[in-house]
This record gives sequence, C-alpha cells and structure tokens, in this order.
Amino acid sequence: MESLFIKLAKHPIIETERLVLRPVTLDDAEAMFEYASNKENTRYTFQTNQSLEETKNNIAQFYLASPLGRWGIELKNTGEFIGTIDLHKMDIVLKKASIGYIIHQKYWNQGLTTEANRAVIKLAFEEIGMNKLTALHDKDNPASGKVMEKSGMRFSHEEPYASMDQHEKGRIVTRVHYILTKEDYFANK
Repeated sequence: MESLFIKLAKHPIIETERLVLRPVTLDDAEAMFEYASNKENTRYTFQTNQSLEETKNNIAQFYLASPLGRWGIELKNTGEFIGTIDLHKMDIVLKKASIGYIIHQKYWNQGLTTEANRAVIKLAFEEIGMNKLTALHDKDNPASGKVMEKSGMRFSHEEPYASMDQHEKGRIVTRVHYILTKEDYFANK
C-alpha cells in the first residue's frame, strides 16, 4: 500500500481554473518577500519578514527542505507567484493533516484562496486518501474562516488563550478551528 508521502510526491503540481499550485523555489523569493514583508498581509500568519535574505532562508528551510504537501500559488494567466498553501501536521496513521495558506493582499476577496483550498482538499480526499483535514484562524481574522467555510469545512470550536499574538504585544489570540472529514466531503460532493 502506497504511503501518503508517495501519493503526495505524485502531485507536485495542481491546476485549477485560474491557478497553478506548484513547488516553491528560490526564484520565488522576491515575489514572496513582497507579501511576507507587509505587516498587514502577515498580521495573522507569521512574523513579518525583514529582508529578502530572511525570505530566501524561509523558502530553503520550509519549502525546499520539506516540499511534499507544500505549494506555491501562481496565477495561471500571468505566471505571477501570489502565495502559498500547505498540508502540514501530517499524521500518517490517522491520515489527517492541517491546511494553512497565505495570499498576497492585492489578491484578497477574489476567491483565489478558496479556489486553492478546494483544490488541496480535493487532492487530499480523492487522491491521497486522507480521513480528516483541519484548519484554524485567529478569531480577529474572520475572512480566513470564510475561506474555510466556502471550501466545505465546518466550524469545530474556539480555543481561547491559544497563544500570544506575534504582532501585537500583550494580545492573547483565540483560535477558531474548522474540520472536514472524508465522510462529509464525499457526502457534499
């Protein structure tokens, strides 16, 4: 029986109507730095990048060192690199994983993140054989929850006192969790 990792390795590229999800390379560093250095863009995701060198290091550390289940989001019509989407926290025994994503602010509210998320969800359940996917967002970032809902995920629970905010000193984050099981996915397909 093929492992989840072998199945993932067979899908380095996913195409949708408007997007190509493909491996991230060091050539993407400048485009990634454009959104990763924007405090508003990274507000609810990760520490804002301070230099192009930091972005290159992050690409090497996260995307090149462990590429399976990690894709760059590229616009099909222009080839522009606009974000990333990842399957992480993979549990190969229970066949579950989490989804995380970030997209350049100038492409917010165009349905592109939902399109990418749906493509990864479809791959996870139909090709990889996952049992459950989870995702979470900062309660103060409900737009990310809308992406999860539009992608077919359902609200699971809120986690108060989940972490300290990386951007706003002293602010405690409440995380909102969403899930999608294979049963729910196939029932609503």
